[in-house]
Amino acid sequence: MKKSLSLFLLLSLVLMLVPAYASAATAPVTVAYDGKAVKFTQPPVRKSNLTFVEAKPLAAQLGATYAFDTKTKSATIKKGATSIKLSLDSKAAYVNGVKQQLAVAPYSVKGYVIVPAEFVVKSFGGSVAWDGKSKLSITSPSAVEALSKQKAVNVINGYFAALSKLDVKGVKSAWLPTSWNAEDEEDLLLADGEAVIFTVKSVKVTSFTGTKATIKAEVNINYPSPYQIDEIYSITYTMVKDSAGAWKIKQENLEDYNYDLPNKPVNTTQTFSTSVEDAVNQLIDNLNAEDLDAVQGMFAEDSMSAEMMLDFWADDFDGYDTRYELSDLMIIGADEAKGTATVYVALDAEDEESAYPYDVVLFLVRDEANNWKIQELTEL
Repeated sequence: MKKSLSLFLLLSLVLMLVPAYASAATAPVTVAYDGKAVKFTQPPVRKSNLTFVEAKPLAAQLGATYAFDTKTKSATIKKGATSIKLSLDSKAAYVNGVKQQLAVAPYSVKGYVIVPAEFVVKSFGGSVAWDGKSKLSITSPSAVEALSKQKAVNVINGYFAALSKLDVKGVKSAWLPTSWNAEDEEDLLLADGEAVIFTVKSVKVTSFTGTKATIKAEVNINYPSPYQIDEIYSITYTMVKDSAGAWKIKQENLEDYNYDLPNKPVNTTQTFSTSVEDAVNQLIDNLNAEDLDAVQGMFAEDSMSAEMMLDFWADDFDGYDTRYELSDLMIIGADEAKGTATVYVALDAEDEESAYPYDVVLFLVRDEANNWKIQELTEL
């Protein structure tokens, strides 16, 4: 009696375990493409750590064409410059004619060609992720490319953020080691005082492959000194992936730059603007008179640009008979209480050889005698 009871309990336990085991073994495999479920006539299956799905619906999701040759029993999936050839019951696959070995051969179920999804998706540049249970998530080639492009753009944004902070380590990490040298690092370390602020205004990927990208960036350079004009740089970057697959800057080319000047004047009192115009006209008169001493007397004693400009005009006076005529004047910055003015000055210059425009920005300050002095001058 005890023996029969024991056999009955054992049999009951086995019967209870079988449904649970069977359910786990036959849990349906699902496939999602960019987050959306994909329907197949034949259910996907998982074996040998690969997910096997119908070839034709998978090709449709990838935006690829699908063709099956009944004579060779081979399927061809093609999109753009990429072509994959898979043969039933053969582990030999061909991607653009190059042979690759599969872990498990494609096969047929009720006339449907079943292929390893991971191999097909990756061959076209997509990515896959298995959740370890029953779901394969496919990221389309276009989504993978978009993500990779964004990562390259992020490197450029991070590079300029590091430059603004004078973060040598951060700047250096954005570059390929072979494209960064000791001189670059020394130049950055020599930066003194407040850091220049770099603001990326626009960034565009102009060419892209899986391992190389060309990016064009427009960057505003904001100087902390009130006597420097902010600039706009157009820069092209060549980027490549390093051995770890991270985007790095290989080359930086300055294509163009412009001064970031206002397009309209600031509001000032008539008395203030007249005094500024008088100072500008006095400078022009001194230049036309080739009176270097008078020109020198118009500069502030601590002007950083005075020496360079005086040398330039001394050479000009010696070699040419240049005449300057005012064509435009615009006060683009002013603090009447502090006695400062930033002035855009457009001149028509003409010497014995040619006529040409000569544009400058004057940074003017009032001295103790209330006279305008040129603190700095920037040639445009």
